[in-house]
Amino acid sequence: MAKITKPKLQDVVESAVRNLPPTAAPAEVAKRVVTDPAIAPALKPVSRLASETIQGITAAGAAQLLQMTGLAKSLVIAAGWFGQTWNADDVSTVATTAITLIGLAWAWYGRETTSRPLG
Repeated sequence: MAKITKPKLQDVVESAVRNLPPTAAPAEVAKRVVTDPAIAPALKPVSRLASETIQGITAAGAAQLLQMTGLAKSLVIAAGWFGQTWNADDVSTVATTAITLIGLAWAWYGRETTSRPLG
């Protein structure tokens, strides 16, 4: 997704104004700006499921819910059925902490790479 920078927006607005008659309404200029190929892709909304920020927060929250409800230990205990002899408390704590940190890093990445309003 392309970021909208001030110079890019300025160029698009100037181009839209140059290509319209002097009597054009502001709405026509705005329409030309938001449909410009340099701007339009960045204005397309991202669904909640496709948002890296929401995905990361969901993963971090789910890991903590698994830890809090004891399901993380159950998964480790189930691994014992296949010959693993891990300590369920230690493994579930390490695994859920790692998943939480990865989820939070993914959420941060999503926030940093999103298009932001011009400031």
